Amino acid sequence: MTAMCERGVTATPLRRTRPADAAHASRLRQELDEWLHDVGPPLNESRCADVLLGVNEALANSAEHAYHGRSGGDITMHATYDGAAQRVHVQISDRGRWRPRSAVMQRHRGRGLALMNALADQCTVDRNDHGTTVSLDYDVSS
Repeated sequence: MTAMCERGVTATPLRRTRPADAAHASRLRQELDEWLHDVGPPLNESRCADVLLGVNEALANSAEHAYHGRSGGDITMHATYDGAAQRVHVQISDRGRWRPRSAVMQRHRGRGLALMNALADQCTVDRNDHGTTVSLDYDVSS
């Protein structure tokens, strides 16, 4: 028998903004975990883990790269559940400028986007002069 994330009567959207640092990124992940289990969609535990790991990677990237050399930036996470489409949608946004990757960093790191693509049914990254938004979509039935 597969355990399911418990769900409430309604999947109220989750929207949180926190300072862009590792501790607050961890808190955002915890809030998403609570949402998935308490009011979110009917996901099995394996799919919950996929959502949390993919979102955690996006949060960690934003906390580490978005405001490099500057303080005071925020990360915003917005999670919704479309019952008709049976899909969880999570957006992670910042208003920073991601630092360029060095050659050393590219050799030893940089697998986060591949991980997010592998876990989500759809992953898009939109970078512009106003910041970066990572959108992750997860089918409930996958």
